[in-house]
Amino acid sequence: MSAGGLKKILVTGGSGMIGSAVLAKLLARPGALIKTQVRDRLAARAKLGRHMDITLVEFEQADFTRVGMQEMQALTKDCDIVIHCAGLVHNEQAAYQEYEVVNVRATQLLAEACLATGVQTLVFLSTSAVYGKGPFKNIAEDTAPQPKTPYAVSKATSENYLQTLSGRIPKLVILRPSLVFGEGDRGNMLSLIKQVQKEEYVHVSGGVTPKSLIYANDLADAILLAAARAPQGFNIYNIANPEPVSTKELVDTIADVLGVTKKFPSVPEGLLKIGAGIARTFMPGKVPVTPEQIEKLATETTCSIGKFVQATGFKPSTDLKSAISKEVNWARENQLI
Repeated sequence: MSAGGLKKILVTGGSGMIGSAVLAKLLARPGALIKTQVRDRLAARAKLGRHMDITLVEFEQADFTRVGMQEMQALTKDCDIVIHCAGLVHNEQAAYQEYEVVNVRATQLLAEACLATGVQTLVFLSTSAVYGKGPFKNIAEDTAPQPKTPYAVSKATSENYLQTLSGRIPKLVILRPSLVFGEGDRGNMLSLIKQVQKEEYVHVSGGVTPKSLIYANDLADAILLAAARAPQGFNIYNIANPEPVSTKELVDTIADVLGVTKKFPSVPEGLLKIGAGIARTFMPGKVPVTPEQIEKLATETTCSIGKFVQATGFKPSTDLKSAISKEVNWARENQLI
């Protein structure tokens, strides 16, 4: 597998937020042959080439909505390490069947290909959403998953399958990141940034609810540490910043970065939900925050990362303000805010 002493690493989903962060980290520390799976080779090269030197990356085009075993084995051939970042993320419009195809079936095929081609290490990106919608405080990896959304169910299903391969792939690591944000984010953090920029945000019950989160570049460091330092065998780890952040601290940081000076009011959760529900009924598509988003903001979801720190020595290198600034700058460059 190794060529001239260099390990070959496959990163799936290389043009996504997490996959591209992993590629950038690998390119910054020479010592491996790098291969990445993308859905559209030309588009991915154009996108990634603006931010990193991709001349040392081997691009493989594969659509995980219709990929077969032969393609998966071609992807994993000669690879020592596979980092599986590709997947369908939170999409309220998607049916479970879509998550099943991309997040479950493709993961199973990839794992089977790893077995067939002798891959030594497989790292799978799951999610802390497998613990449920919350509330949960400083939750540990031995807590029984209670996935509620189609996305979380698909990740938990893949976790269960991968556990059956324990001992057959020498090192198999499942990572459960908390809320991930950074350049390339089009999810909850970007929505929050937009609300703060438009001065439409309202604190839910004082904004005291703590949240675990992780910047994409720090997650990329964690992924590579997991591949290098996690012990042999089957391992599951939570990934987040060691210290949770209150929603007020998060919003204050976003406002500071954006230059927004407004002091955002606080409204009790119940009253805010009633108002959002009424507004959604009479002004569909124009409501800045939904009852579901309000519930998320008011629900504690914090994770313990002690197990991962002990195994790998992980320590995030980016402070909150710097990480938020990077996402805001990216969003501005792409005319998203």
